[in-house]
Order: sequence, then structure tokens, then C-alpha cells
Amino acid sequence: MYEQLIPCDHCGGRPTVGRSQRLVSKLPNPQFDYTEWGRMSGPPRIGDRLPRPPEVPKTEPLVCIYCADCGMQTPWEATGRDEKVAMDRCGAVWNRRLNRPAAEKTELQRLVEREMGAADIPAVLELLSRTDSDWEEMGPMFAMIARRLVDATIVTFDSWAIDPVLNDAARYRKLMQLVKWVEIDGERYAQFPKIYTPAEHNEMLFEDRIATAVDSMPDRDRW
Repeated sequence: MYEQLIPCDHCGGRPTVGRSQRLVSKLPNPQFDYTEWGRMSGPPRIGDRLPRPPEVPKTEPLVCIYCADCGMQTPWEATGRDEKVAMDRCGAVWNRRLNRPAAEKTELQRLVEREMGAADIPAVLELLSRTDSDWEEMGPMFAMIARRLVDATIVTFDSWAIDPVLNDAARYRKLMQLVKWVEIDGERYAQFPKIYTPAEHNEMLFEDRIATAVDSMPDRDRW
């Protein structure tokens, strides 16, 4: 689901999942000090997952989608029995927030002044989607940026075989997403999954056999 979340409306940052907890009971308990653990300490805080003492009122886990750069956040959702369903609801709320600020001339000027390449195409398209006025002034700047991107893309394709690099990067990302932490003798280790390679691949080159094995692995849970 992370791949389906749009960037932050306010700053364009990457959204992520926030977790917290809140009191289940809405009625105050006169025998309980709420100043540290309870509702009187304020609204739920992102990252507040510290277990409560057994004698205090019970809490329920919460999730939200928020931007770590500017703090934009969806309302909290109680996880209930299925945390992924609650995160799906938060993701749907996040993606409905499409009121992004209009692009400014200074943002385009910063792009013009820097050395641009094919990797900057998404940023230019994002600025173009937020431009709704001043086309007489912004249009020539977009044309200049587009020409520079086209020239940079042509040079890249002529000098760099990018397809194998992107494929290897995708395989590396898949392995990083499937790695787990394990505790052995009090020490933490990163454990990668075992990868099955069938006998009919024995005649393949070592690199090709490893690449085929990694490609056949299932994708991670997108949450």
C-alpha cells in the first residue's frame, strides 16, 4: 500500500505509518493519575507504544498516515483485530487530500539553476501538476526544463545501459524488504531468506542463476 500513497499535499514529503495508543474508557477514574498515562496528557502521540503498567486503565492501539517532514496527518484509526484494514482506511483518507499548494516561480528557478537529469522528471511533472496560473511566465521556463531533460535522457541512453542497473536495484530492494532481525547469543543479526534454485538452472551463469532465483521470490507485504 505504501506505493499507492500520494506524496504529502503540503510539502511533497513521503507518507508513512504512525502508531500510538489511547485510553479505551472515556469515563475518568478518580483513583487514577491521568497526568502521565491518560487522556489528560494530551492527544495520542506518534511513536507512543510504551506498554502501560498493569494497574492503569487499558489502551487500544492506533494507526495513522503522516508526513515526517511537515507533520500532515490523517485522523487516528483504532486497529481492532486487523491492523492492515485500519491502515487501508487511513490510506484512503490520505489519498483524498489533493489540495496541494500552487507551484511558485522560485521552485522552477531552482530547477533551472541545477544540473538536471532523467531522475528529475517526476519532480518536474509534480510542479507542472500544481501550476494553474501565470502560464505566460511559467510556460517558457517549463519549455527550457523539458528541453534540458530530453537532452539529458538522450545522453544517458547513449552512454549508460540503464536497464540492467534498474533490474539489479529492484532485486536488491526485494532482498532488503524480506530481511529479518534475529537474536543469537544476545547479538542481533540480519538474516536473509533462503532462495531456492531448481536443478534445471545448473547450466546458467552464476549471476543469471542468482538473478532468476531472486526474481522468483514473492513480494513482501506492502504494508
